[in-house]
Amino acid sequence: MDVSKVVNPSAPQAVERIEAVRVESARIESARVRTPPRNEPTPSPEALREDFREAVQSANERLAESGRQIAVSVDKSTDTVVVQVTDRDSGEMIRQIPPEAALQITRNIDRLTGILIDRSV
Repeated sequence: MDVSKVVNPSAPQAVERIEAVRVESARIESARVRTPPRNEPTPSPEALREDFREAVQSANERLAESGRQIAVSVDKSTDTVVVQVTDRDSGEMIRQIPPEAALQITRNIDRLTGILIDRSV
């Protein structure tokens, strides 16, 4: 799609930014782990971990210019992947995805589900 037709041509910086976002979105989409065709073997967990580690390292290299880094972990109580963006110098957390409030809601729903339903299907 030619973004120059969508955006005011007098705003070349906006066009460049939109194009950069489009390119990055396409790159992320192409990097997603997909289910392999039936005739291809499923990647091993070790291979998937290595791919994931490389993706995090690559993201940290790009974020280094802005003085930020990411850390990826799994919240044990919800089994949810958590990404934290922190300031490299101060260690201050800038953003967490999903936010702590969302994780707490998930924990509460899980707890309430256990109270309301006494057996699992």
